[in-house]
Amino acid sequence: MLFTEFHIAKRSGLLAAALTVGLFAFGAPAKAREVAADGWKIIEFPGITPSRFVQSPDGWIEILSDKSSAMLYRALGPQESGRRYLTWRWRVDAAPPPTDLTKRGGDRPLAIHLCFKGKPRDSGFLDWMSRAIQPDVDGFTRNHRCLTYVWGGSAAAGRMFPNPYMKERGFMVVLRGVNAPTGEWFMEKIDCAKDFRTAFGEDAPKPSFLAISGDSDETKSIAAGSIAALTFRDN
Repeated sequence: MLFTEFHIAKRSGLLAAALTVGLFAFGAPAKAREVAADGWKIIEFPGITPSRFVQSPDGWIEILSDKSSAMLYRALGPQESGRRYLTWRWRVDAAPPPTDLTKRGGDRPLAIHLCFKGKPRDSGFLDWMSRAIQPDVDGFTRNHRCLTYVWGGSAAAGRMFPNPYMKERGFMVVLRGVNAPTGEWFMEKIDCAKDFRTAFGEDAPKPSFLAISGDSDETKSIAAGSIAALTFRDN
């Protein structure tokens, strides 16, 4: 599941320059505010220091991971979920060492997750995963399937591979790979329906959840970046 992607494995076994990291380490800037509002909710993982999500005065979301991990999510309304494309801008200012995201235990400075409700399936393990969610996410079930769009890891941009925490129920897509420059904004536009069909081999249902995450706890490092203008579009 999207919301147990880190939680199950970890339970068992962002910086215009360096100055920004220092500011976040000792507290958010006075004109910034925490983002766990306006429809967004944060999920923390037991035993792991949570990453921080702060809205900058310019409106974008700044994500700081200091040997930490967390996820910020919100449910999608009908006006968003009925649109085919998702666009946004993002930048990374500090990244963890490149890790192999095809295996569990990888870190990445930024990721955007889209979750689609799937057909009912029987699985005792997934039932257990559902019960393990802390906190519970209203409306999210073990039948959801997820696409995770990644900045980071050791793979080249353009690769799609199964999410190691979700197996056949999730795929990762590397948009910005190991050689992506830091300190620069990049614009992304994804075709949700096309990517879903490529990953799962069938037409996409409407997405029901959107999430962002920052992750650096496995490498015990600092990652910092920003995401702006997340927008669903018809073309």
